[in-house]
Amino acid sequence: MIRVALRRFAVILGVAVAGAALLGLAIVALTGDGFERSLAIGFYAFGAGLCGLAFLIGSRPPVRGKSNEGGFIGLGRWMGGGVRWSTRKEHVEALNIPALLAVLGFFLILIGVAVDNRH
Repeated sequence: MIRVALRRFAVILGVAVAGAALLGLAIVALTGDGFERSLAIGFYAFGAGLCGLAFLIGSRPPVRGKSNEGGFIGLGRWMGGGVRWSTRKEHVEALNIPALLAVLGFFLILIGVAVDNRH
């Protein structure tokens, strides 16, 4: 079971590294800076973005809308639709997803430090 989880994490990390590398290549194309420095900035930006997303997802309140219907940004759930307490499964997801995103972001920042040619 741990091998399967590590394999899944490696695949997710590989996708995140590829996305950060593409962001770095886009920075090279737009700015014309050095390849290693732009790649490092891509890793920094993508990693910081994942850490920020982890914070935002992790700070959700423990209440959810009763219905899945809703208008723009889900306001319909809170306006007349009522709220409910989140289930045990939703609590577990509320802890695991931000933790995964924070760890991925931290690894990408470390890769950025390793790639950066200023250090």
